Amino acid sequence: MLIFCLYAAVLLALGVLDARRSRGSSAFFVNDRSSGTWHTGFSLAASCIGGSATIGMAGLAWQVGTPAFWWLGSGACGLCLLMLFIARKVRSSEAYTMPEIVSAWLGSRAAALVSFIIMPAWLAILAAQFTAMSGLTAALTGLAPEVALPVGAAVIVAYSCLGGQASVIRSDLPQCLLLFAGLAAVLLLLLVQDASPLAAVPLEFVNEDFGPDRFSYFMIIMGGSYLVCPMLFGRILSARSSACAVRGCGLAVIMLFFAAGVVTALGILCRNIVPAGTAPDAVLSSAMTLLPPWAGMLLLVALLSAVLSSADSCLVTASTVLCNDLLHRRSVALCRLVTLLFGVCGLLLAGRGHGILDLLLMANDMYVCGVAVPVFTAMLMKRGAVPSGAALAAMLAGGAGGLASAVSGEPHFGYIGMALAVAAVLGGRFMTPSFPAVGRTI
Repeated sequence: MLIFCLYAAVLLALGVLDARRSRGSSAFFVNDRSSGTWHTGFSLAASCIGGSATIGMAGLAWQVGTPAFWWLGSGACGLCLLMLFIARKVRSSEAYTMPEIVSAWLGSRAAALVSFIIMPAWLAILAAQFTAMSGLTAALTGLAPEVALPVGAAVIVAYSCLGGQASVIRSDLPQCLLLFAGLAAVLLLLLVQDASPLAAVPLEFVNEDFGPDRFSYFMIIMGGSYLVCPMLFGRILSARSSACAVRGCGLAVIMLFFAAGVVTALGILCRNIVPAGTAPDAVLSSAMTLLPPWAGMLLLVALLSAVLSSADSCLVTASTVLCNDLLHRRSVALCRLVTLLFGVCGLLLAGRGHGILDLLLMANDMYVCGVAVPVFTAMLMKRGAVPSGAALAAMLAGGAGGLASAVSGEPHFGYIGMALAVAAVLGGRFMTPSFPAVGRTI
């Protein structure tokens, strides 16, 4: 209980400090564009390594072995493509949010559609982080799960409301360091105690439990969610310069590959200590109770840092998109209110009891097929090269494929949707005359 209270107090103090020295919407939305390479890189990594990339991924590794690496490894590949092809364009746009950039490339109607898609998708992601936060809060405080869920969510919502993007980015660096230090220390302990589970597992890209179809899904759908992500775009837009943004992306890619290897190894090593039949989402929490007390506490703090650093990013991203791109207001007061309301909705969804993996996969299908793929394709071209009508057709076709995939559980519908989306973008570009951008000037 003491550690949780101290952690929460530090975060709330940081939020109060940023709220008092805030100079307006620029600080709340894009941290006054003051993030250097290190803050940008650590904030990008912290935003990516949340409950799914730790608790969910370790459980997957416990089940299927080394192919679980691609849960976060696919994200590192997607972020690498973002860095190589569009990071400079994102930062040089001087936008406040991702839909503003979409407006410049594809028109205001496409930007509005993207904003509407972001809302339910990021609500599901936030609920996944709240679900993870609930178990960690219960372990740290001894509270019942039904009480720990709102308590943990309240901490995230409170300091996100206070400081916005400035507080989130400032807290990401120490949280990321705590995460890496805790995971590395526990990994070394388990290796010293008994490395046989890891030694017995072959290094595989795919296997019987994680076949080529699942590998392709992770690389295309999960990796695609990092190509065009409002949360990651927010970090890039907060960078001091385009050069800082690109270098920060490169630093984050390295950290994501490192984290993927460490968490995968942890999940496999847990086979030696966690009883068979344990639910995948409960593997690390079970391991915490079976490790020496100091090691269990280190792992607990590391996981807490992972969930907090991802959940606050998700919350601030959704609230700024709603205010800036749907309500067309850059009011800090309004954004704080929206952040609070969005947090309450995420809490209600988390209370329904979905697993972390299920919530995140549900959010990804429609977003990647209907937004990430067509927007990334368009951003490889000049602004205004794709007519607004073609952009809308691409998003609707991709979104329909993603929805069919989510409902049926058949990933090929999503792949078809993505192919149709790319075809619509390219058809609009090469089969009709180019028009100037019709969105807001940024």
